Amino acid sequence: MNLTLHSLRKSYDGRVVIAGLSHVFPEGTLTCVTGRSGCGKTTLLRLIAGLEAPESGTITGAPVAGISMVFQEDRLPPRLSAANCLRCVLKKGPEREARIAGALSALALPAEDDQPVCEYSGGMRRRVALARALLFPSPLVLLDEPFKGLDAATRARAVDFALLLLAGRTTLLVTHDPEDISDFGGNVLRLDGADAV
Repeated sequence: MNLTLHSLRKSYDGRVVIAGLSHVFPEGTLTCVTGRSGCGKTTLLRLIAGLEAPESGTITGAPVAGISMVFQEDRLPPRLSAANCLRCVLKKGPEREARIAGALSALALPAEDDQPVCEYSGGMRRRVALARALLFPSPLVLLDEPFKGLDAATRARAVDFALLLLAGRTTLLVTHDPEDISDFGGNVLRLDGADAV
């Protein structure tokens, strides 16, 4: 089912962030959401995820359960290792450990369970947050600047991993980076202040 926004409106303390936004995100496709800072990109993801409610308008086609999200903050359980963070989103089964090992290897993350993520660098935590969202078997994936803080080589690995796991999933990728738009292709939704262009 397509994800559809109709006349969506949201404001904070009287300041309109999103006004009258209507858009259709086709099922199984990736859309890069871009625009200047403060134009409502993160707010849009939070509305779609059900973390905030619109003042008016409707959102249809979002799954009731099963949304993956990379927030601007990493939001990882600080005392867990990378592998244990990933175990939290995968059901037990014969393939679980192989999938975790593959993700950690692809993103150059430690496989050991003796180091908690609170001891990782910012870039390492970012990659764990990305892996966690991508491994969770959800039909809708919301990514809020998932590659920020990564050097060029590490970013390239993360992009390759993401492209592989996002195939066929409805995805909204919030970004300021033209390179993200180039790498991921797909559709582009440009937000400008309170309106979509």
